[in-house]
Amino acid sequence: MHKKVLIGVAWPYVNGELHIGHLAGYLLPADICARYHRSIGNQVLMVSGSDCFGTPITLEADKRKITPDEVVKDYHQKDTHLFREILDLSYDLYTLTNHPNHIKVTQDFFIKMLEGGYLFIDKTKQYYSPTQNRFLPDRYVVGECPFCGTEDTRSDQCDSCGKLISHGELLHPRSNLTGEDVEFKDTEHYFVDWPKLQPRIEKYVETAGRNWKDWVNNETLGWLKEGLKPRAITRDLDWGVPIPVDRIPQDLLIENANSKRIYVWFDAVIGYFSASLLWATINEGKWEDFWFGENLKHYYFMGKDNLVFHTLFWPGQLMVYNSELHLPDVVSINMFLNLDGKQFSKSRGVVLKIEDIVEKYGNDLVRFYLTLIMPETRDSSFVWSDLYEKVNGVLVANLGNFIHRTLSLYKGQKLAKTNEINEVTTSAIRNAFRKSRDFLESCQYRNYLDSVLELTAYGNLLVDKHKVWELKKTNTEEFEEVMTQLLGVVVAIGYLINPLLPEGSSRLSNYTGLRGFDKWPEDGKEIETINPLIKEIIVSDGLKPLFTKLDKTQDTF
Repeated sequence: MHKKVLIGVAWPYVNGELHIGHLAGYLLPADICARYHRSIGNQVLMVSGSDCFGTPITLEADKRKITPDEVVKDYHQKDTHLFREILDLSYDLYTLTNHPNHIKVTQDFFIKMLEGGYLFIDKTKQYYSPTQNRFLPDRYVVGECPFCGTEDTRSDQCDSCGKLISHGELLHPRSNLTGEDVEFKDTEHYFVDWPKLQPRIEKYVETAGRNWKDWVNNETLGWLKEGLKPRAITRDLDWGVPIPVDRIPQDLLIENANSKRIYVWFDAVIGYFSASLLWATINEGKWEDFWFGENLKHYYFMGKDNLVFHTLFWPGQLMVYNSELHLPDVVSINMFLNLDGKQFSKSRGVVLKIEDIVEKYGNDLVRFYLTLIMPETRDSSFVWSDLYEKVNGVLVANLGNFIHRTLSLYKGQKLAKTNEINEVTTSAIRNAFRKSRDFLESCQYRNYLDSVLELTAYGNLLVDKHKVWELKKTNTEEFEEVMTQLLGVVVAIGYLINPLLPEGSSRLSNYTGLRGFDKWPEDGKEIETINPLIKEIIVSDGLKPLFTKLDKTQDTF
């Protein structure tokens, strides 16, 4: 039975241009997942959008001397162009967190948690600038990490060691704008009572954690073992989702509520739900089909700095909002991708924009290499020399060369109708599909790519072992028998590469005259599907290599 699959993709801050670390970290994995599930007949809803609130946007606005809204409009337009026109990511909806729909839904979540007794009011000390006479948001304050000693660390989380930093823990805090020392001053806020929710979250993690990578599950369990702490849900900001003061009883209203906003860590993840509602409104669909009932599967994709918000906080928010809502199944979190061993940094000039590399090399080559080095269990590095080596030596020389050799040898030929895929090739093809399905279901994309490459290696071995170019001249019967096996492998590869290399899969469809590889054969019926297709193949007169070698001498980066 086909499933309803929700795919939630991390919401990028609209405060700067995206680099290939974002593509390898969550954009590409989510797109592969969506294309795969559509190819096997599941109904997919892939949603995300621009994260418009929070201090990264106000910092950028201050720097450029424009309004936060102008920053949002600028980068949202750039990101949507990148996703749709350049990367061709298969979003069903890409929206924004400053959309009225999202603001309302976030306020609904807030009220549900308040009514359920999961929010409480407390005073906390917050960073305050005496000269500017205002409270400073977290991103406006930097200092020394109390855990690893890293300088210029944000006041809420350390990018180096990944630990969350509570108020008052940052050493030698100072303003990021003026460099002056800052002080602590009392301010009243709402807090989520996470200790109260921890028993329910623990039960969820006990089951769902089996679907996660070991390191993700272990880190999540570590948080639970230490014990969840209350966490502020509001901040002294003027850019964010407003507190719904008109819906809060007077005795539960904090002081100066109109000048405070719901904090971005709480509202961004709600976007997965609010976007589902918006998609249903726009498309006259039923969002409930993806959130209630049986036969559902939910995937979430993000980088490792967002782990706790998706494995613990988001499930907790959903539980309180409506206990019948489907909770996350696979939380697929990647480590960080570096550039030649260095962390991406605009200020230090360590930058590689997605648009630049895709426009130079094409989508498929970039998707192939980033999947090959995807930081699934540890940080990895984009290395220029390795890009050339892997594209030329693996994608072109292994996969592309096999297909081009086979189709070139078959061009102008026709198979006898009695020819069928033999047992050995059947086993190779079925094994490739089985392994690919298993790896794609569990978001192990490097292993999935390896499974495809194993099948192309089998095909290349057949070509060389039987010296097909000689058989074509000397033994028509044996030539047709071997060619049947090779064409079976070619068709199988057409299907298998579709989620990862959709442009190459489409070109292969054109070269073979087949109707397309975007719908996979039914599980266990691959050979029954492929056998009739190989007899329909008519190689195009416009046949060219599926992929082209990279020339280092033309590199302009």
